[in-house]
Amino acid sequence: MGYHVPILGYHRVGPFKGDHVPTVSPDAFGRQLAFLARHRYRVLTLEEVVQRLEQRAPFPRRSVAMTFDDGYEETCTVAWPLLKRFGFPATVFVTPTEVGLPGFATWDQLIQLASDGFAIGSHTMHHSYLPLVPEDRLLEELLQSKRVIEERTGQAVRFLSYPVGGFTSQTQAIVKRAGYLAACTTNRALAGGAIDRYALRRVKVTERDANPVCFFAKVSGYYDLFRRLKEPS
Repeated sequence: MGYHVPILGYHRVGPFKGDHVPTVSPDAFGRQLAFLARHRYRVLTLEEVVQRLEQRAPFPRRSVAMTFDDGYEETCTVAWPLLKRFGFPATVFVTPTEVGLPGFATWDQLIQLASDGFAIGSHTMHHSYLPLVPEDRLLEELLQSKRVIEERTGQAVRFLSYPVGGFTSQTQAIVKRAGYLAACTTNRALAGGAIDRYALRRVKVTERDANPVCFFAKVSGYYDLFRRLKEPS
């Protein structure tokens, strides 16, 4: 397995709260962004990633994309100002039924993110593990979440993040029918190893990656050589 453009998967950037959420401290996140800038990495949007895949165009070796799952409040209050400082784009995946709950971003904050050029994507309607969702509810999870986010932000929703990375070939077919351009998973893949825009693999970033050697490994494009891909479901 050769070079694979790194799509970084963050969750919370901010103070540690003693919960299960993978968290990166503001200091570590700032140093990671400085690393990318210092070494002249090109931070791509997910749309640029998909365009290159569709055109079979090579990726610059020093390129990454950045995503944030769940839409935590700190994505707006902590990560956003740091990303703006460096001029880096990102995609933020949100669950409509969680927007505005304690600890999560509000619609007003997400509207500001969207107006600032950040892509707002869907993380399903109820943060559901899709392989276990009955077929008659899949469209609700995928289509309704897309529609609600579009109505509230005024921005087209083109990307989906599978909660916990889980998907099936049936799920992918419905994602396409729902009008998504692409979908992100974790390190899960179907047999064959080909890059699939409805199963874009990501590299999870945690506080352990405050170590510059660890972070370099994850943005090198060869991180898949050191991890075993999981089954999709």
